[in-house]
Amino acid sequence: MEQAKAKKFNFKEYLNKHLTATRAVVLAFAVTILIGAALLMLPISTKEQGSLGFIDALFTATSATCVTGLIIFDTSITFTGFGQVVILLLIQLGGLGFMTLSTLIYILIGHKISLQRRISIKEDLSYGGMDGLKEITLRIVLISVIVESIGAAVLTFAFSKYYPFGKSLWFGIFHSVSAFCNAGFDILPAAENSSLILYNDNPVVLITIAGLIITGGIGFLVIEDILRNHRWRKLALQSKAVLIITLVLILTGTGIFLLGEYSRNFAGMPFWQKVLNAFFHSVTTRTAGYNSFDLSDLSPISYMTTVAWMFIGASPGSTGGGIKTTTLFILVVAVIMTIRQKNEAVFDMRSIGKKTIAKAATVLTLALVMSFISCFIMCLSEKGADIKDILFEQISAYGTVGLSTGLTPELSSVGKIIIIFNMFIGRVGALTFFIAFAKGNKSRSAIQYQEANISI
Repeated sequence: MEQAKAKKFNFKEYLNKHLTATRAVVLAFAVTILIGAALLMLPISTKEQGSLGFIDALFTATSATCVTGLIIFDTSITFTGFGQVVILLLIQLGGLGFMTLSTLIYILIGHKISLQRRISIKEDLSYGGMDGLKEITLRIVLISVIVESIGAAVLTFAFSKYYPFGKSLWFGIFHSVSAFCNAGFDILPAAENSSLILYNDNPVVLITIAGLIITGGIGFLVIEDILRNHRWRKLALQSKAVLIITLVLILTGTGIFLLGEYSRNFAGMPFWQKVLNAFFHSVTTRTAGYNSFDLSDLSPISYMTTVAWMFIGASPGSTGGGIKTTTLFILVVAVIMTIRQKNEAVFDMRSIGKKTIAKAATVLTLALVMSFISCFIMCLSEKGADIKDILFEQISAYGTVGLSTGLTPELSSVGKIIIIFNMFIGRVGALTFFIAFAKGNKSRSAIQYQEANISI
């Protein structure tokens, strides 16, 4: 009698075996996007009769959750109050990270945080250790609430110059969250896709939003490090690297955009307004996606710098995407040390390990390959589109920036899917995404192979 006892399927055991920390992060973002898309497809979410199509809803939900800001339809014109609230919640979820917010709920209800969840939080925040994750989660949420509340209050005051208090308050809250999370969505009742162009002479609006973008873009761990240590010499190496690169990019970008647009997009502006808009563009270009002037007529040097700044993006553990400022920092240090024929890369009396350099090189390589393949496909799918616009759109999506030269509403279904994929990869991180689906073996091999000598 052949009666084989079938082993009962244990879903929890299956998850523990197959749901790694990186897969949990990727899956959390994917599920959030799909739920968001479903909500945006409801007739109550849009002002016009009927519902949003699946691809368009998925595009919008991905753009919000991955804090990008690329839009097919003007948010203020297309979506109702309910739809705008859904978008805002997706932005907040995507900016802080699903793992962070879900962990906060666990803490509030007194639920024990499992080891698997701790590892997932560590991956989501790009945190180096396992200690104090509960405290860090609480501080991250507290910092976010304080910064967004201050931003909302200032922006409400600024917008009250143009709109009634109730509307100004909603605009203040929405744009404070959107700016801090580096999303770039706006709901201002202006001309379609005009972003902040009508407010480019208002220093309170531009400086407040720029401040929120910078704060969200440097990363929660850097903010926490600054608040804890205060002094430069006590800061962690990562914090120093992030602050140095961020400052250099902002100041360099301001100078380049002022030079490139002085007699072009900034023509007719007083000098202070030119400097203000150059500074704002230098800040928003790397992560946020707001624009205070027309991007369809950028000068060549402004176009090149904008693409480069979008490609670099924000910092690890922040609300932004891109290859990250630390990747750039590590590669620059490694290049300098290689040119000087040093055996190791050293900064601030600390050696940067070969694994860290290899990881940075991998991030850069994956970004370049992704960009090439995506642009190649879009050159075939977006017939008649200029390669400059395609490259700009793709880099903006991968860097989760959200700036556009106007191509987004004209994208074909294939183009939209490519941009959706780029926004998703850009937010979760290319390395995280591919590690999640790669079969790795962390066990150290007993065999030591002879080192190959390949000419470079």
